[in-house]
Amino acid sequence: MKKRGLSAAIAVIAAFSMVESAMPVMGAESANSIKIAVDVSAGHQEISPYIYGINDSGHLDQVNVNAVRQGGNRYSAYNWENNYSNAGSDWKHNSDTYLVNGYSKERAAEPAACALTLSDECVKHNIPYKIATIQMAGYVSADADGPVTEKESAPSARWKEVKAAKNAPFAATPDLTDDYVYMDEYVNYLVSKLGDASTASGINAYNLDNEPSLWSSTHELMHPNKTTYKEMTDKSIEFASAIKAVDPKAEVFGLALFGFGAYLQLNQAPDADSSYNWFLSYYLDQMAKAEKENGKRLIDVIDVHYYSEATGDKRVTDNTASSAADIKARLQAPRTLYEEGFKEKSWIADSFSSYLPILPNIQKSIDTYYPGTKLAITEYNFGGGDHISGAIAQADTLGIFAKNNVYVATLWPLSSNIDYQLAAIDLYTNYDGEGSSFGNTLVEAASSDTEVSNVYASINDNDESKVTMVLTNKDTDNAKTATIQIAGNASYKSAAVYGLTEESSSIQLMGVEENIKDNTFTVTLPAMSVVQIEVSADDFVLMGDVNNDKAFEMSDLVLMQKYLLGIEALKNPAAGDMDSNKRINATDLSMMKEKMLRTYVPAEFELEYKEINTATWKTSDTAAGKTITCTIGAKPGYSTSWGYGYWDNDAAEWIQGDDTSIGNFTVNAKGEATFSFDAPENATSLQVQCYYYATYDAALGENVEEDLANVEMKSMTFHY
Repeated sequence: MKKRGLSAAIAVIAAFSMVESAMPVMGAESANSIKIAVDVSAGHQEISPYIYGINDSGHLDQVNVNAVRQGGNRYSAYNWENNYSNAGSDWKHNSDTYLVNGYSKERAAEPAACALTLSDECVKHNIPYKIATIQMAGYVSADADGPVTEKESAPSARWKEVKAAKNAPFAATPDLTDDYVYMDEYVNYLVSKLGDASTASGINAYNLDNEPSLWSSTHELMHPNKTTYKEMTDKSIEFASAIKAVDPKAEVFGLALFGFGAYLQLNQAPDADSSYNWFLSYYLDQMAKAEKENGKRLIDVIDVHYYSEATGDKRVTDNTASSAADIKARLQAPRTLYEEGFKEKSWIADSFSSYLPILPNIQKSIDTYYPGTKLAITEYNFGGGDHISGAIAQADTLGIFAKNNVYVATLWPLSSNIDYQLAAIDLYTNYDGEGSSFGNTLVEAASSDTEVSNVYASINDNDESKVTMVLTNKDTDNAKTATIQIAGNASYKSAAVYGLTEESSSIQLMGVEENIKDNTFTVTLPAMSVVQIEVSADDFVLMGDVNNDKAFEMSDLVLMQKYLLGIEALKNPAAGDMDSNKRINATDLSMMKEKMLRTYVPAEFELEYKEINTATWKTSDTAAGKTITCTIGAKPGYSTSWGYGYWDNDAAEWIQGDDTSIGNFTVNAKGEATFSFDAPENATSLQVQCYYYATYDAALGENVEEDLANVEMKSMTFHY
């Protein structure tokens, strides 16, 4: 979730308390009604987790995504050997270090620094799918000496020529003195540093450059001529072959076309083949033939970009498109992707309606010419990143991607403030702030009025005990009462509604329905809203709501503290077991605090500590009453168990036992595990200790303990 300062976090909590009474009452009567029908036993369709993605743009601390793409115009002229790139017509054809300007001096000097950093960031944020860009326009920047003049157009000393394959042994570090940059050597370098595509840190896929039909305008100094059908086909085969030869487990994304004009004729390519209905069909057919000739698939994914051309008073993707007409157009624009007969106001709908809706027509070309090819949309946007209409359109689009078998989708931000669009992604990937997500299997769901309200419903695998559904209200003025009926084999007890409204770009728990009869219930959707409804066969438990008032507020923290001091009992103990270990202690209180102020990142201070026995570290007395955060080093995949002990001056005794257990932790792929706990107010001589260090031995069928001396304390900090 988004990170804010302490005062802002308190303001958010206070605002939530004030607006809570204004939130819709579940089951309220309304003159504006819609009917939603869901059948969890029908229409099962796997959802790719990679549709919840974003382009590498500095937002990874703000949103939970499963895929990141590193691409764009700059990457067409990126030189992986020295990290120089050229801006092309975006800015004075400037060659510089723009792509690594925010890196440390050491990282910026490393070959392939951009892809290495992409890997680091994805591992840090547990993002499983990483896409890098392969350069194949012809040349990349040779220097960082500023603007390139027309007289210095490629070939010249300002450029290095790109070749797909080196056809010679790869160097451990690239040769900066020659005139060439090799793409297979680039892939090999990444594999040597990160592992292949099957590893947690490896690059999973490679884009074959970026928006090739625009090279002659975005990068005319290195590619002055219009891109042709033949060039795209020949280069795709050559460069994909080079990638697959080095990392056969990596997926290759072909095309990365900028928009509909490129889908149609590669932006009026001089050798357009009119025997095909559009360029997409031609390309797929050529790639299918290439597989037969090469004995293996070269292009795994066909990749297009889609920026809505729908207009109100302005094009909806314009950052100033905020009129009533613009908002109405944006809310309806995603329908062009999938809905037969829908016609938006745009030049595409006016002149090329036979190619609509977009996604079914692309899929038809795939099925006809190269079955099994996956579909990616690695750049897309419907505008309104800072407005609720953008969130509704974004949420609608993700449901459409799920419904139309899109494999990867990565949002391209159009402004610095895209809080609403990011929140719409989180509505699928982290709607409760605790990691809960839309299911992995789409089920049948229908709305009585798709112009006003779309619905997408899911379960996990074949488990019908929990249903998640995303539901929109696109009416700009009126709330809608949705009557939801679920058909299936489970009997549902509760429905929790999380949503986004015009009030805030933060997802809020809007209500809980516990009066479900015959799997039917109603929810009232505010005007201009989008919600995620979690329907469960179990009673709803709002974690942290220990006073059982159906809200998580500061009063819950107060009660939890009183409970731990033995003053007052919890009214809802199940909500207090934050770590699900069947015990309620200070760790749960700490987790409640973290949830309450989730957006607050407190200042951390290094704590003095020393190892006094094997795997036992003693801190200074300044730890008393603080939250202690420890980072330990050990072997990836190993399990560890931790606790602490302290001298209690008041009781005049050493305290250590179940109440001072910190928990069990698994060491991540980087060889680290991080955990936190609250030190008691009267703790002195605090000691943090590793109790257990082991790995599972499949041959023996049991855990095998290892010497605790192999565990190290890498850092220890405290904060209030």
